[in-house]
Amino acid sequence: MSEITFSRVHVELINQDKVAAVADFAFGSYIATQTFFDAVSKIQRDISEGGLVTFNTGQSVDPKTPGGLLAIQIYMDSLNTAYQTMDGLSKLGLNIEKQVWKNI
Repeated sequence: MSEITFSRVHVELINQDKVAAVADFAFGSYIATQTFFDAVSKIQRDISEGGLVTFNTGQSVDPKTPGGLLAIQIYMDSLNTAYQTMDGLSKLGLNIEKQVWKNI
């Protein structure tokens, strides 16, 4: 059997990838908006084609049933909440950054 050896450099690169984050607040707001509208567009496309609506979690629901419509509503509410949270945090970061630069 072949052995996989990990050097400190390899472990460091893996750890950096795990904690990599968007440092630019304006770009974070853009990512939040793009993610939200891509998900909403996918749901709209699935509904208009008349098939099952598949969520990002992999769950599929039928929009022609009351249970399916309720699941879509709950999913869209959670998408909206996630979007509002990410966008709000980005705007908070921009405001703090603005105050820091103003006071320098």
